[in-house]
Amino acid sequence: MENTLNVPVTFNENIVRNQLWKYFYYSWKKKLPTIFRNLCYTLLALFVFDSLIGNKSRYDFLRFAFIFSGVICIFYVIYFFYQKANYSIKLDKHIDELKGYHAITELYFDEDSILIKSEQFDVRSIWKKVTYEVSNKIIFIHIELGSVFTYLVSKEETNQYEEILDFLKSKARPKGK
Repeated sequence: MENTLNVPVTFNENIVRNQLWKYFYYSWKKKLPTIFRNLCYTLLALFVFDSLIGNKSRYDFLRFAFIFSGVICIFYVIYFFYQKANYSIKLDKHIDELKGYHAITELYFDEDSILIKSEQFDVRSIWKKVTYEVSNKIIFIHIELGSVFTYLVSKEETNQYEEILDFLKSKARPKGK
């Protein structure tokens, strides 16, 4: 007998909205080390450039680096709030669109593949192309289809949360490995 799992997920606007906001903050949290690293590389490049060309005092360079870092931080804060407002508009539009469809999404897990089936999309992939992450009782299922398709499942959405997690642990790779 094959090892399979069929999970119906009923659409709940509040849960989906909460999931997508958590995903927004999660993705920004993942971007922060890259942003910080880029700032450090830029400051290092400015330091090297100043050392080679400049004949000013170190105090002038440190003041410039501090002002430059402050301007970049302000730029990223403004960019964050711009992205948040843009995401909010797209999220409302997406949820309004989802309300018009059939409210159930079905997840099929079997030995060879995963199928996520709803009225809007049908996504099937072999386990080799599937990775997953867990963050705050939300499972991010990432499927490589040329670009990455991410499906979110939270513990509040289904009573089969643990079975999904166990199946993913046995068949898919954790993200980053």
